[in-house]
Amino acid sequence: MFPRIQENVPLAPYTTFRLGGPARYFLDAHSVEDVVEGINFARAKEVPILPLGAGSDILIGDRGFNGLVIRLVALRGMNVERNQVLLKTGEALPKVARILADRGLSGFEYLAGIPGTIGGGVAKNAGAHGKEIGDMLVEAYVVGEDGYIRTLPKEELNLDYRTSALPELGILLEAKFRLSEDDPHLIRGRMERFLAYREEHQPWRERTAGCMFKNPPGHYAGKLIEEAGLKGFRIGGVKVSEKHANFFVNEGGTADDAVRLIEYVRDRVYKVFGIELEVEIEILK
Repeated sequence: MFPRIQENVPLAPYTTFRLGGPARYFLDAHSVEDVVEGINFARAKEVPILPLGAGSDILIGDRGFNGLVIRLVALRGMNVERNQVLLKTGEALPKVARILADRGLSGFEYLAGIPGTIGGGVAKNAGAHGKEIGDMLVEAYVVGEDGYIRTLPKEELNLDYRTSALPELGILLEAKFRLSEDDPHLIRGRMERFLAYREEHQPWRERTAGCMFKNPPGHYAGKLIEEAGLKGFRIGGVKVSEKHANFFVNEGGTADDAVRLIEYVRDRVYKVFGIELEVEIEILK
């Protein structure tokens, strides 16, 4: 009845951290119909659903996920009308930034260095350089647990710093954005500067899950971790990056190594500064 759904699929290859056990069920969705099929399957099996994009902001435990993972990166498409763009959930943020820059549409160049997708970007209200994807968002099109597609205005998504009401409100299929017009040369120049900054300051070529902690009000998480003397500190095969202390690097470790390192760093920063760091990535133990 559900021929596209696989069982016991390793998830580590589908995340940028390259950590985590298997999914009990796995669906590589190529259409909206596939997503609806997955929702119906999960409802019939009474198991939870994990929507998965590029896997750049998640840590899956060594035991894996006891439910259905619906991978969404194959749902791609872009429609541009004047200064508005409709993007499917699987479109990659760096690719979108390049295409829109060439069209003279500004906004996504600030997100060009984030190795995620539209779906994950909206769900976590991804941001960089003082800008967030929510600044451009108009509305989202989601499919709920009942299999019906709904249009949700931006205000209903409860966007905040690196969080939103997704996927609780549904799985994102498409999102509409309103951008500003600008000289393509100027947009590309900004994007190149942002990417050069990332190359210099972040270990983006290594196996990481992106920024591990949210920046506390008035502080930078990476600076707090560094000043606590934890640059290069490791537990097992996972370490705090020497390049940027808010990135953890997998050098052949386990998800348990990463979880223990997260807990150690949080405890150390709290003891030194009295500041409690909040994890930015999604952790599925």
